[in-house]
Amino acid sequence: MEQTSPPTETMRVTPPQAQTSPPPISSLLPLLSSAFSAGLSALSHVAWLLKIIFFSLLYPFLAIIPIPIYLLSPVIITSKILLDLFVVLPYHAVVYVSQAFYPIYAFIGVACLSGVIIGFGARQLVSLVGWGILGDSQSTGRSGSPSHVRLQKRPSASARGKRKVTVKMED
Repeated sequence: MEQTSPPTETMRVTPPQAQTSPPPISSLLPLLSSAFSAGLSALSHVAWLLKIIFFSLLYPFLAIIPIPIYLLSPVIITSKILLDLFVVLPYHAVVYVSQAFYPIYAFIGVACLSGVIIGFGARQLVSLVGWGILGDSQSTGRSGSPSHVRLQKRPSASARGKRKVTVKMED
């Protein structure tokens, strides 16, 4: 038994066509472009005018400046040589040497820091194990300040066999 479907009609709905007008900003773009170019042109002319005025006022001074520079050229060259010799050259030498020794410096620094960290950790671990095994009796042997041992005065050569040297502990 075959089923037949009822005929269906396809109906297309089309939206009404609206008049497409350009966005309002597109009418402002030519106006903004011409205003920007006119402003840039005016700024260029003002800068040119200020340059002419500036150089016309400073021309006498600009004509005189090479004379003192020419007269001071031996001092300028000598100071440049001395600056290179006593400042720039030692600086470059120190930079070169420090760059050459940096890997050694870094290796020794890392080794020292690792040794300090491992040593401190081992000391704490031994202290913890000692406290766990011996209890509080281990910590009484070590006080905050070290005990001072003072020797008595040494006897003279003639009295050496007669007196004993004793050691006194002071706290």
